[in-house]
Amino acid sequence: MKKKLAIVVQRYGLEVNGGAEYHARVLAEELSRNYAVEILTTTALDYHIWENHFPEGETQVNGISVHRFPTTNLRSRKFRVGRRAVFKEKKYFKLLKNIGLYNYFDRRFNISKPKQEEIDNWIVGQGPYCPDLLTYISEHGDDFDVFVFFTYLYYPTVKGMPLVADKSIFIPTAHHEPPLFTDAFKNLFEVPKFIMYNTDSEKRLVEGFFNRYTVNNDIAGVGIRRYTGTPHDIPSTLIKKKYFIYIGRIDKGKACDELLTYYIKFQEENPEYRDVKMVLVGKDYLNQRFDHPSIMYTGFVSEELKYALLKNSLAMIMPSYFESLSMVTLEAMIEEIPVIVNEHCEVLHEHILKSETGCSYDSYKGFCAALVTYLKKSVVQLQEEGIGARHYVQQNYSWANVLTKFDQAVDFIVNK
Repeated sequence: MKKKLAIVVQRYGLEVNGGAEYHARVLAEELSRNYAVEILTTTALDYHIWENHFPEGETQVNGISVHRFPTTNLRSRKFRVGRRAVFKEKKYFKLLKNIGLYNYFDRRFNISKPKQEEIDNWIVGQGPYCPDLLTYISEHGDDFDVFVFFTYLYYPTVKGMPLVADKSIFIPTAHHEPPLFTDAFKNLFEVPKFIMYNTDSEKRLVEGFFNRYTVNNDIAGVGIRRYTGTPHDIPSTLIKKKYFIYIGRIDKGKACDELLTYYIKFQEENPEYRDVKMVLVGKDYLNQRFDHPSIMYTGFVSEELKYALLKNSLAMIMPSYFESLSMVTLEAMIEEIPVIVNEHCEVLHEHILKSETGCSYDSYKGFCAALVTYLKKSVVQLQEEGIGARHYVQQNYSWANVLTKFDQAVDFIVNK
């Protein structure tokens, strides 16, 4: 009989636009070859307010059983107060800093340490708040051999993982961002039985910052395969045109505002490249619209069109400061498309260094230099670089290696 695995993730579905959520889906589909896999998730589609979108209850997604539980948005005054406490931004802190007494009072009375109630209020408001999911985990814990929890940041992991700690594998998707270093998560990494990191740098980050963490761990990442579907026709406006591409959430958290600001400035300063487009594929979460002749928004598209757009681009740009792996970067590389990444993100920069392909930038000047590099490369040079990028992904991110490591982790938990 196949062992039963429950994968707990904040959102799940073909329509969900998010790296961790996509990682959860492709991992579930691969694991389902050898395990009985079920998904425990919410009815939310949008991660900002976690509004109920999908029907509550059980459904199937690509042959995987998915249990969806309703969410409640509790971003109330308690959430805002809790957030200020967690991030050490209470209103009177600024006053004390201005008069030079903050450090004295913090040393004497530890005023910066948030109360557990404040942390809980922030976690609940951060969401997705779904108490029915936790009830299900508590009541059905014995029905599963192993629980796999995705993403350190959200309520289902923070409150759900302790309920089944002894049979849990934690995929934290941790990266260098402010929430990770708050008191809200200081004990979370010692809760699971096993941690499966995405990269060496993620493991170094966690073990370098936290005093207590689970010593049973491995680095698996995710398997990446070349796209084998039927190519889609790209829009007529892009046929025989040069363009760069961004794929993912169009979000300030991904530094897309900086990307577009840089690109428009590059266009204004380099009129000889005014016909070169910046194509953005994904749902737009930015509060401002960057309307410019060089900017093209496609919205959320099919996999067929996404890969067609990718394969016809000069290079993919990943401007994010905070990534734990970046599957879309690896997907571009295995399709022999070079990537231009933000050097301030250690994970992305390591992909560039280890593969000896692509470019990194740490400023507007470096961004422009990277664009010009690929605008001036010949077709042969682009092809040669693309082959190197593909080899890097095939050597380091095969499903065979990933699944072997998960088999070992599951056996460790079941036979403990």
